[in-house]
Amino acid sequence: MSAGGNWDARDPGPVVRPYAVTGGRTEPAGGEVLDLITIVVASGKAAAADDPMGFTPEHRRILRLCQQPAAVADLASDTGLPLGVVRVLLADIILQGRITVLQRRGGERPRADLLKEVLHGLRAL
Repeated sequence: MSAGGNWDARDPGPVVRPYAVTGGRTEPAGGEVLDLITIVVASGKAAAADDPMGFTPEHRRILRLCQQPAAVADLASDTGLPLGVVRVLLADIILQGRITVLQRRGGERPRADLLKEVLHGLRAL
């Protein structure tokens, strides 16, 4: 902070530590670890997320972002929170039934021609 009481552009200001956001937890409740590409979407119960009981501002922000299907990695990026924190918060919301995990069908793999196109596109960069 500068001498005048204003934040200096080089000083990021107050920072809430990730363990404070999760209440010190590092593992998702329920034990289900969501990978980066897992898609989640708000369920019908999500509208009740405005209830302040048990929801932090971070929980509410994730719920707002989940109004459309979103990948776990995208949620971490959009919230600016570390991936581990997002996983813990998502697990809290999933246990309350306000977010649904959309699973890929077992054994479903991308087509070989699609993978080749991606590879060619990456090489072109």
